Amino acid sequence: MNKTLFTALGTAAITTSSLLAGDFDTPIATETPAACKLSGSLSLDLNSHFISYGFDVWAAGNSLTEAPTFNPSVSLDYALTDSVTLSTGFWLDVNDNPSGSDFKVQETDVWFGVSYTSGIMTYSATYQNWQYAGDSEQILDLGVSFDTFLSPSITIHKRLTEGASGGFDGTFLVLGAEHSFDLSDKFSLTIPIALGVALDEFHTTESGYGYASIGLQGSYAINDFTSFNAGVTFYDTDADVVGNADDQFLTANVGLSFSF
Repeated sequence: MNKTLFTALGTAAITTSSLLAGDFDTPIATETPAACKLSGSLSLDLNSHFISYGFDVWAAGNSLTEAPTFNPSVSLDYALTDSVTLSTGFWLDVNDNPSGSDFKVQETDVWFGVSYTSGIMTYSATYQNWQYAGDSEQILDLGVSFDTFLSPSITIHKRLTEGASGGFDGTFLVLGAEHSFDLSDKFSLTIPIALGVALDEFHTTESGYGYASIGLQGSYAINDFTSFNAGVTFYDTDADVVGNADDQFLTANVGLSFSF
């Protein structure tokens, strides 16, 4: 699953996704408890590509119509205090892209995480389980994001088990940022950017520069709980590190999101 660097990389995503973490310097027990709050969202997205850390999973390449995927997802957040939040959710990849396959769920991703906010910094740790190709891949995402100009973020994405990756259990480092413009009370534009570097064997036996991306994502608020989202993202990837047939390509996405 690519959250395309969470929000920085998905409508802006990492969502992200997006899914970051770090050390908790201030013990949770010292925080002043706040009223527990449950929030969540349901997203129904259609994507031209499935991009996982720069890798074009279904080899759509330069085509926006050759290998589309339907990706519904649900996320839940539970605020324990003003600083500590628990999160969980799932994401599905539904398509008929494999040769001879019916239109069905090809991958199921679930996650559980915790985040801690102090000042402008939010640390988070998220455990993920990706089930695909008859195997299960386990992942830990660690990182930090900054609530300041360009919303910069750093994510360390570590495979704990190989799963169906082809024997790789490496680590990806992703740097992200984004900037949003409110064009009206209902419509906003976001420009997310990301840079991904393989620290060791992740997609292939090579390490180093993996990919860079820049997108333009629009969001229109239908009402207080529903929004329509659409956008495009351009990717530049390195064939030796990521393994794509096409190093450069454009992706597109459209969808509805419901929040509570």
